[in-house]
Amino acid sequence: MKRIRIIICDDHPLITEGIHSFITQKEDMEVVATAGSAAELMDILPVTMADVLLLDVNLPDENGIDVCMEVKKKYPDIRILGLSNFNERSVIVRMLNNGASGYLVKSESVNVVEQAIRHIYEGGLYFGKEAQSTLTSLTKTELMEIPPITKREKEVLQYLDEGLTSTMVAEKMFISSLTVDSHRKNLLRKFNVSKTINLLQKAKELGII
Repeated sequence: MKRIRIIICDDHPLITEGIHSFITQKEDMEVVATAGSAAELMDILPVTMADVLLLDVNLPDENGIDVCMEVKKKYPDIRILGLSNFNERSVIVRMLNNGASGYLVKSESVNVVEQAIRHIYEGGLYFGKEAQSTLTSLTKTELMEIPPITKREKEVLQYLDEGLTSTMVAEKMFISSLTVDSHRKNLLRKFNVSKTINLLQKAKELGII
């Protein structure tokens, strides 16, 4: 019998231990590794075969939304289930856009976690009740309106929001001013705006910065 191989990435020991303990009772599931940070997860993934990743959206060293994108780029076959303490509309949409197969608020029962794991392992999408209520209020257009952005682009956005010039951003990121301007142009195109002020406004509305 093939077991569903699971990695848990969460910095809260109670969450990790609770899910781990529950999964070990299932004959067709096994936890192959646990991580408490994005850095630990990235060390584990190259040497550990896994089918499903339970990913905390709020990791201590990196944004779980960005980690989701990074993992899916390197390991496209892994199904990712986002876990969070909050049911934030922008977070759910961005996790979806970054390749997640599901999203649960941590107040859900372990039985729901099991259902979600089985469902996404089979190729489906799974969202807890709270996430479902949020998603049903979104139109298809709204789901598509948050463009995928790279970690570098997000960093540029944050510095621009702080009022830094291209030269200042370049110094902070150890890149050239031309590269910063290239990132800015890509962001303007992705968000379909012509001015930086409109770019920042739209990024804030969508919860990106």
